[in-house]
Amino acid sequence: MPAADAQEWTFPKPKKTRRRPPPPPAPQRTAPAMSASAIRAEHLSAKRDWASSTCCTSLRELVASHGPALSPVTSAVCLGLGTFDPHDGSCESKRRTHRQFIAFLTMVEELEKLAGTKIECIFQEPLFTDAERTFLTGMGYRVVDHPVACRAVTADSLLYGVHLYRELYEEALRAALPAVFVGTDWDTWDGVLLEREAVQGVRRMHERYERFAFPEDGITFSSTSVYWRPRGALASSKGGGEEHGRAENELVDRLDKVDKNA
Repeated sequence: MPAADAQEWTFPKPKKTRRRPPPPPAPQRTAPAMSASAIRAEHLSAKRDWASSTCCTSLRELVASHGPALSPVTSAVCLGLGTFDPHDGSCESKRRTHRQFIAFLTMVEELEKLAGTKIECIFQEPLFTDAERTFLTGMGYRVVDHPVACRAVTADSLLYGVHLYRELYEEALRAALPAVFVGTDWDTWDGVLLEREAVQGVRRMHERYERFAFPEDGITFSSTSVYWRPRGALASSKGGGEEHGRAENELVDRLDKVDKNA
């Protein structure tokens, strides 16, 4: 009888997974918090440096020269930009964020020229402070919380996300593949030797879209590509983000090391 009771109250153990654990709490701030006006001042300085760079010139030429033959864009979603005001005041971290931000705006400017109309920009970054949100909304952009921006991606969107985790790519690509995607290319993901297929939305774009190397500045855009759907091609309604597997820790660590050592 005791044996039967023991069997009756035996519960199955949950299966172990390789999913990335929840992010740790934000580190304690060791540098004074920046105001929106201070962030804007740094943005204007970074924008002047960017405007005279070969990376800026090459990116404008890429969009202007190839855009007319490729799918138009009516909205722009920027994921995981990073913070303009890191907890430790790191100048290198701020520089990377500003460069990613200004490169995104450069693409949007060129896409607006092609479209002949303004393009709404949506930003989603959990590290944004209130001052950062004020800075961005003051420029006329929308700042939203997760998962609003991921769900805002459509077949007519620019989806911009440099060096993001696999799960965020999958979530953003779940409903539809965007007209333009800027992020870690399929060759990089495929080279990690993951156990099962993942980030299938990126694989599908790699197979079906035009692909261009994102202009490299030696700091920010390693292993980043621009995938752009040909004009008139049938847009996919599924990005394949619901397919699981393939832990990406090695890839994220490798890209972080490249950025830090650049």
